Amino acid sequence: MNIPPPTPAGSQKLAWVDAHNHLQDPRLAPHLPGVLARARATGVEILHVAATAEADWPAVRALADANPGLVICSFGLHPWFIQNRSSRWLENLRGVVSSRPAGIGEIGLDGRMGDGLDADRTAVFRAQLELSYELVLPASLHCRDAWEPMLKLLADLPPHPAGILIHAYSGPADALGWLAQKNVQVSFGGTLTRPKNARARENATRVAAGRFLLESDAPDLPPTLPEDMPPHLAGPDGKPLSEPAYVPYVGQLLAQLRGAAPADVAAQTTATARRLFAKLLV
Repeated sequence: MNIPPPTPAGSQKLAWVDAHNHLQDPRLAPHLPGVLARARATGVEILHVAATAEADWPAVRALADANPGLVICSFGLHPWFIQNRSSRWLENLRGVVSSRPAGIGEIGLDGRMGDGLDADRTAVFRAQLELSYELVLPASLHCRDAWEPMLKLLADLPPHPAGILIHAYSGPADALGWLAQKNVQVSFGGTLTRPKNARARENATRVAAGRFLLESDAPDLPPTLPEDMPPHLAGPDGKPLSEPAYVPYVGQLLAQLRGAAPADVAAQTTATARRLFAKLLV
């Protein structure tokens, strides 16, 4: 499937939202002014930055403070980094999300770690998810090779009062219907552009309108670009980095897969993001 090149900035007034990224990542730090400028130039009007560990909470807070109206944020412990948490991590999380407009994330499960800490990882995840229910804050979830326990956990819970986002959704398509009933949204990013990613493309066509978002997951999971479209940035290893400016590109493919106009996908995903992140957009 050929993806049309990104629409030139200014030719269409489309508003997009990057529902999940990590702009606090050190790989992006030297390039951040350009990253933000390209996001604005391509019509990406809201950037949701998700923290991963207590150590990066100050950087995420600083990004939101320095870019009001553009950057919104969530705080949490990513399942990859639970070993580095402090003894007061949950109290600290409650404090930071109670002190400013913020969601809870990135949190979740990962079945690929192989470190013997899966029970601990599940407990940390549940504690954060329960806090999001208690404080009525949106939660941003990670799930990799842990779909059975993740879906069982969500099935046993009531609909989330603020909403849940499962980023880079790679779960089964037949779960999308009941996940929507639990007030769960899913998002699609650069992996959707990989021609062999049949599951993501099926999910993109089957998810209900109003229940999907777009993301960059910057700086990771960049899209597969045409040969004549060089990436904006590369990491120290020479591999391309993702950034919010690619969201409209992914959105055009999503529109093509769903048989919709890019303007409709932009409008739907922006409206869904504004609903999910309403408490952060104040």
